[in-house]
Amino acid sequence: MTDSRTREITLTAVLTAVVLVLGLVPNIGYIPITPMVGLTIIHIPVFIGAYFGSRRVGGFLGLVFGLTSLFVALTRPTGLLDPIFTNPLVSVLPRFLVGFFAYDVLQFFKKRIGNQFTADVLFFSSMTIIHSILVITLLYICGINYWYFDVYGIAEELTREGTLSVIDYVANYFLGGSSFFGFLMTIVLVNSILEVIACALIGAPVVNRLKVALNIE
Repeated sequence: MTDSRTREITLTAVLTAVVLVLGLVPNIGYIPITPMVGLTIIHIPVFIGAYFGSRRVGGFLGLVFGLTSLFVALTRPTGLLDPIFTNPLVSVLPRFLVGFFAYDVLQFFKKRIGNQFTADVLFFSSMTIIHSILVITLLYICGINYWYFDVYGIAEELTREGTLSVIDYVANYFLGGSSFFGFLMTIVLVNSILEVIACALIGAPVVNRLKVALNIE
């Protein structure tokens, strides 16, 4: 087995363990702030895996990330939108896709940005934005059509005994109107911006230190 293959397997194993800990231990990877706002940081090790590995590594880690999200939604939902993540189209598919294609986005920035640290910051920031757009779009589609299982009645309780659909409630919560734009902007303003900042501030320095430790240019 070549050194590069050994390193890829080791990297995948370590980051899989990180993703599982972040996903399955309460309030570490999925950090609830309010019923409306939650901070997810599990995508960071997924992108780190794609950074040092390949599409194969990123896709696998993204799949693990998605499965932990599905598990949490089915077993311990806490936020208003959590029940919708019982649909694998929301919880699993976008996480697999961003993990799989992260390597290609990284190569795009490496070829066009001369400063490596700047390229890294743009990579982590843009991947978080892509992840948010994919999740939010599928969240809206599945939520507005009730394609999910509200296992513990979270959505009904928080939307005043079901008088509003969960998507209508979210869209009206801050901006008014149940349009996709209102829903999108609500999530972006209260959630996605925090995730973009966290991913850039954590991801770029971590890969910088790992490149030194692994002697990678």
